[in-house]
Amino acid sequence: MYKKLTDLNAEMFSIRHEKDVRGKSIGWDWNMLPITIKEGTTTYIGAAPASGKTELWFEILINLSCLHGWNHVIFSPETGNSAEIFSELCYKFIGKPYVQGQNSMTNGEQVSAEMFINQHFIVIDPIDEDLTITKFYDMVDEIERKEQITIHTTTIDPWNELTEEFISSDLGREDKYLSRILGQARKNARKTNRHNCIINHVRDQPMVTAMSIAGTELRYFPIPTARDFAGGQVWFRKGLSVLIPWRPPYGLPNEDGSGAEKNEVHLKVAKSKPKGVSKNGIYKLFLDVDKYQYYMLDYRGNRVYANRNPTNKQTSI
Repeated sequence: MYKKLTDLNAEMFSIRHEKDVRGKSIGWDWNMLPITIKEGTTTYIGAAPASGKTELWFEILINLSCLHGWNHVIFSPETGNSAEIFSELCYKFIGKPYVQGQNSMTNGEQVSAEMFINQHFIVIDPIDEDLTITKFYDMVDEIERKEQITIHTTTIDPWNELTEEFISSDLGREDKYLSRILGQARKNARKTNRHNCIINHVRDQPMVTAMSIAGTELRYFPIPTARDFAGGQVWFRKGLSVLIPWRPPYGLPNEDGSGAEKNEVHLKVAKSKPKGVSKNGIYKLFLDVDKYQYYMLDYRGNRVYANRNPTNKQTSI
């Protein structure tokens, strides 16, 4: 299929007047965290274990549901079974532990959380049979038909939990296989107008050393690059939005001379396409370990949590 410019007058008008160039807000003002999520595209997230990649993405999904009414399908066997994943989402939604105990959510908050999560999230449970990416997207289509809802995002977490489906043209090479399959993920997003997210680990990295602000030696893994994804740089070539969360070691000097906090996360936007959907750079977030939600700091040092009020959105356009 080919097109001429005159076939796309409406789309050209939108670009000319910066309408619908960015995606949907994830709750923070663009000037603070210039990241949006756009339908019909993909996000690839890569980081070392315990970097917070899953919990950060889950929070983004909740924010998208609160602000825009989006619905999601999640396959995340490393997080746990379906009930455990739902309880994690309830915790993030309310900001209090789901498990009964001190400071846990009330019975009323439990009901509110369960109703909201049930309305917007569907979890594909870990199964014994092989689940390829083709079967996964077919299952999402089936969910839409059976439940009579629109699915706005899909999440595969992590990538290596899927069964590989090599074909002869891949020549048994991982790079050719990944190029074809990741292209399939992008085509599926465009065809269905969904946002497809795939979370991946990074390859083994050499450790580096530095001095903490207290004068002690730190040995740690540096922030990965997009080419450090397990499977190689094909992830960077095929990705549209590429996010890399990284937890600096406690006490590592920041640019302003302060030391990194224990709950500090640096979120690197390594690639941002289509142009304008996000802005490349490194942005500093902090995890509120009690609320299980992320916040940023304004210029006065005040905490800024994601705005989830749909009547007062931090609009991105």
